[in-house]
Amino acid sequence: MKRSTTPPAETSVGPGRRTFLGHAAVGGLAAAAALVPVVAADPAVAAPPPKPKPRAAGGGSTVVFNVQDYGAAGNGTHDDTAAIQSAITAAQAAGGGTVYLPSGTYKTTSTLLISGASMTVAGEGASSVIACAFAAGDILRVARPSSSAPLVANGLFEDFAIVSTVTKTSGAALAMDGVQDMRICNVHAVSRVYSSPNNLWDSFSFHDFTIVVMENCKILAQNKGITCWGNQVGADIWITGGTLCSFTPIGVHVGGGVGGVYFDEFLCYLNGTNVLIDDTLGGSANREIIFNQAVLDGSYRHNVEIKQNGVYVITFQDTWFSNSGFDGQAGHPDGCLLRVHPGAILHPSNVTVSGCKMFNGFGSGIFAESGAWTIVGSDISLNGQGAAGGYGVLLDSNASGTVISGNSIRTNGNYPSAKPTGVGVKITPAVNDYLVTSNNLTGNGTAALVDGGGTSKIVDLNLGV
Repeated sequence: MKRSTTPPAETSVGPGRRTFLGHAAVGGLAAAAALVPVVAADPAVAAPPPKPKPRAAGGGSTVVFNVQDYGAAGNGTHDDTAAIQSAITAAQAAGGGTVYLPSGTYKTTSTLLISGASMTVAGEGASSVIACAFAAGDILRVARPSSSAPLVANGLFEDFAIVSTVTKTSGAALAMDGVQDMRICNVHAVSRVYSSPNNLWDSFSFHDFTIVVMENCKILAQNKGITCWGNQVGADIWITGGTLCSFTPIGVHVGGGVGGVYFDEFLCYLNGTNVLIDDTLGGSANREIIFNQAVLDGSYRHNVEIKQNGVYVITFQDTWFSNSGFDGQAGHPDGCLLRVHPGAILHPSNVTVSGCKMFNGFGSGIFAESGAWTIVGSDISLNGQGAAGGYGVLLDSNASGTVISGNSIRTNGNYPSAKPTGVGVKITPAVNDYLVTSNNLTGNGTAALVDGGGTSKIVDLNLGV
């Protein structure tokens, strides 16, 4: 039966700290589900129900496959797995189309699989919910049938939510493996808003991909929010448009072999580690990572942690770092805003921190054991708040070739009270070829500048020294 699907003007979900979900609409898709007159028939001579047919949305060329035409009830109790998969299969057989989820809660008991190109899955925002009722495995998976098959291309996923009514033990809410040119917009995988406890295992995972864009997505899971890894040429992912990740042990894991990750207008807060960068999944270093106007706030360990063989080039521009180490971390080297391990940065001209705000770390602001850094125009203050204190910037091991200029690096290890260690900038004997100039280093707890580095350097015109 065709049915009306006009969404409410506004939807708010859950009592959490933020209202995650707002206005939701599908536009032309609503026309595809408009009411039509129902003519009564004599039961004795009534014809069998017509076979579901794809419909054009709003007179356009996109072919729409309404899951309710294939038997989905959307009432939260009926098993809608087969109906949704049938709509997907029909769309793939037609060479692509829109699988449409009208407002409702669609119970699923096994993984929904998409393997065809030019596929769209669209709902009506927070009122269109895929509700998983099985513990292990992905909920919605987009994957090519084999590693030798072409990448699954040209996908769009928008305006629906994925939740779990049981505690997941593995799998992602939306998993993509071997894909190209995918856009994910206003898709919410946030268990705590809908149920207690936090049921999802992972929210989003991307493996062997080329060009993925995430916009205005909401993320919360037991294990990881976003995981990406693989070795496709041009494996780039954009995380943008107000995407929010919170209350997850690892907010984002960039696990190796990724061409580029671009965080823009991205909020990652109150995770164990907000962003982890390493090679443990893909087996090779990531190429380049850019943070622009991102907010990294309230991590229980580090805001950003880069481990050995993590990345070639990384830039932080106009990015907000605050409040790291709140799981009882005593201070440096735990609970840093930005923690870079030995051998983590591979390119000889490779780390830029420009115009950033970095404060309230229980450990140090920047603890760098590798990388040639350019730190300019940033405010790095009020760090070292744990019992052991810490540093505004600490260059150690292989952090030679660094420039620190025009920053305010103040009151580290000195707020709300003086700590055993509170140094603005410290440079250890292993570091050489550096310039530290024109910085405000006043008000740090125990020293403005501790310069123990090599002889090839310029250290001058720093206020407070």
